[in-house]
Amino acid sequence: MQHLVVVCHPKRQSCVQSIAKAYADALRAEGHTVAVRDLYRAGFDPAVGEAELTGRTPTPIRKEQRFIAEAGAIALFFPVWWGYMPAMMKGYADRVFARGFAYDVGADDMTPPLSGKKALVFSSSGADMAFLRRSKQWQAMHLLLDDHFLSLCGIDMLDHVHFASITPDV
Repeated sequence: MQHLVVVCHPKRQSCVQSIAKAYADALRAEGHTVAVRDLYRAGFDPAVGEAELTGRTPTPIRKEQRFIAEAGAIALFFPVWWGYMPAMMKGYADRVFARGFAYDVGADDMTPPLSGKKALVFSSSGADMAFLRRSKQWQAMHLLLDDHFLSLCGIDMLDHVHFASITPDV
């Protein structure tokens, strides 16, 4: 199976980067094909441009969409900043999972063109899980990312694995 790993962390030697690498290596060891997209190393531009709002998809975004189209499974790796994914990952979601590619709106409902794909999310934070739950950050992120964003695209969410209490020196 073709897997897509999308990793978003500015530090090359971060815990998030290490987890993404271990995941990709394990998939390859099992005979899977893996494409890794490191948003920071690729210089991904998270800002939606005016042309995109008129339906013109820039070449770099079409390239990212091809990675998604070819993948049977997608794994997202990122730190949690202010209760959600970093702006770079959110920009990736906004630009790459665009209308006409990842969803479309019909007269009565939305059409999920990415049906049949699977997703895993791996996140980390400095906060412990008790704080994330007490502050409702965990519930908000789960609702927006796992239940809303991925499901509207037709992607089946398999699991959201969170690594809590990760300090900068880890």
